Amino acid sequence: MFGAFTVLLLTIRPSVAAQTPFVISNTLDQDVAKDYFIGPCLVNTNQTCPDKEVTFFLYTQRNPNVSEEIVVTEESSNLKQTRFKPSRPTKIVVHGYDSDMELSYLVDVRREYLKTYDYNVIAVDWHRLATAPCYPIVVQNVPHVGNCLAQLIERLRDVGTVDIHVIGFSLGSHVPAFSAVALRPYKVPRITGLDPAMPLFVTVDKDHKLDASDADFVDVFHTNAFIQGQVETSGHVDFYMNGGINQPGCWERWWNPFKCDHHRSVMYFAESINTNEGFWGWKCAGFTSYLLGLCPPRYPAVLAGDKVDKKRRGFHL
Repeated sequence: MFGAFTVLLLTIRPSVAAQTPFVISNTLDQDVAKDYFIGPCLVNTNQTCPDKEVTFFLYTQRNPNVSEEIVVTEESSNLKQTRFKPSRPTKIVVHGYDSDMELSYLVDVRREYLKTYDYNVIAVDWHRLATAPCYPIVVQNVPHVGNCLAQLIERLRDVGTVDIHVIGFSLGSHVPAFSAVALRPYKVPRITGLDPAMPLFVTVDKDHKLDASDADFVDVFHTNAFIQGQVETSGHVDFYMNGGINQPGCWERWWNPFKCDHHRSVMYFAESINTNEGFWGWKCAGFTSYLLGLCPPRYPAVLAGDKVDKKRRGFHL
């Protein structure tokens, strides 16, 4: 019904379960546990990194369209054999559910950054662990992806990387939350959450979803609150674009308006990187105040997006 968050419900009869083509040892030894499928859904049981299902690809101005794979282990990496430069700012882009690193809007984020400066742009690809219609299982895979991302960040730090900015879309917004737990007490300088996923994250504690404690600065775009995106504030500064629920034009032209609303978060952020106009909002006490009509436009306006003032705090429209 809701496009990106269509969920598969499975009933496994005993006769079918008996034919399941996998075996897990009685001791649940993580070294011998194997990933397995329930229908089309890949269940990750061997929670060790590196993992062939979580891969990292580098883009720079010298290779804006053809990636170089970054390979990391617990103690080493091939970073020095790639075009990665530790002295440059690093952008890490994480896709969400039913997607991969080639989602057009995320590609736009990469391209807009590389128009601006010779960043290290790293795309995280975990698409086989994020397959539809397997949302509940995919949610269970997110902590593992976060741990593998933490391993990458550790290797980036080993070569002297300081300026690290993680950008996650939808379910991918919660991936760096698990990285943050694994990396403590270190914090990455910035995380941007683009419409962080709501389903199955409403009641979990802050160590299991994106929140302001996960980085030195966390900024969030909300574009489909109550449906696919979270309603609650998730960062130091949260922007509820056009009210945060529905986006202009999505209900007139799209066959799936909820998907359109959700993806607008990435479109807006990509545009914010190089726009001469910017996206501007104003502070409000909170969502209840907004719904009661108590948050008329006010000045000074606050710039949202890539160039947001990192001293800003609170709920903004």
